[in-house]
Order: sequence, then structure tokens, then C-alpha cells
Amino acid sequence: GNLTLPEKVLRPLISIKPGDVFSREEVTDSSKRISDRLGDDGYAFANVNAVPEIDHKNDTVAFTFFVDPGPRVYVRRINFFGNSSTDDEVLRREMRQFEGAWFSASKIKRSRERLMRLGLFDDVNIETPMVPGTSDEVDVNVTVKERLVNNFMAGIGYSDVDGILLNANVTFKNLFGTGKQLSTSIDTS
Repeated sequence: GNLTLPEKVLRPLISIKPGDVFSREEVTDSSKRISDRLGDDGYAFANVNAVPEIDHKNDTVAFTFFVDPGPRVYVRRINFFGNSSTDDEVLRREMRQFEGAWFSASKIKRSRERLMRLGLFDDVNIETPMVPGTSDEVDVNVTVKERLVNNFMAGIGYSDVDGILLNANVTFKNLFGTGKQLSTSIDTS
């Protein structure tokens, strides 16, 4: 196919070797690794197909990997949905993929991991649709499901020595939508 990357870069991504026992999983994983590698260089819609050539006489199979990288694409915009109490700035600072840059599958994956690690969201879903009317641009649509992260605790007790004991604790893990944390506690013992 159209090898946009040198064969010496793609060949190590193929885990099956001559003489190995056939494994459909290994063939599929090899195709995915090649596709992901192309995805890191901006080929978001790379298509890699492993075509078998079966030799029934010798009970062997050979594979030819056909690579169609498709067009190299840029990221036009990064859009956020579902963040009603968290500022866009908090999400943007965790993104490793940037607007106007080549698309990178690994940067998209890393961005999702960083957003989940904030602890502010139950789920983060990232989609990369093509921009209508173009063949070399995608948008990155990030949909988050926010979780309740602020809490308030209060307690009351009695002691023969101290009398009535009161305590209260307020924690804001997403203070004013900035992603910053504030906690305060009061005890009367």
C-alpha cells in the first residue's frame, strides 16, 4: 500500500513471525498497532488489512498487510459537553491534543486519562468526527459526566468533661468550577 512511514518503522509492530503458530488475535493486534502508529502521525482514519494466503498442502498461512493511511488530518476545534459546573479552562489544561495540530491517537488517549484522573467526572467520552465539507480536518468532541464532589459533614456529641461537642467539615473539590480544592473544619472540643 501507500507506506507513509518507512517499512523499518512498521515492521516491528507486527508481532507474528515466520514459523509461529497461527493466532487471529496476533494478526488483529498487529493491524491495530500499525493503525495506531499511523494515527499518531495524523492519519486518523488509517485502514490496515491483513490478507491471508493459505497453503493447504503445507498447512501454512502467509499474511500480507495492506496499508491505506488515508488523508493526514488536523484538529480544527476541541469542544466540551456536559461540564455544567466545571470551567472549560480546567478541561483544556488537561488536553494533550491541541487545536490546529496534527491528529494524534495517543494524545487523545492521554487526554482522556488525564481528565479521568482529575476525579471530577464519572465518565469521559471522546469522539473525532470529520468536519463537513473537508477531508483533512476533524473536531474533537469531549463529553463528560460530572460527579458530585463537594461534601458537608456535621457531628454532635456529649462528654462528661467537656459537655456538648460539635464539629463540622465542608469540602469543595471543584471550587467555583476551577478544579481547585478548599476544605475547612470546625471543632468545639
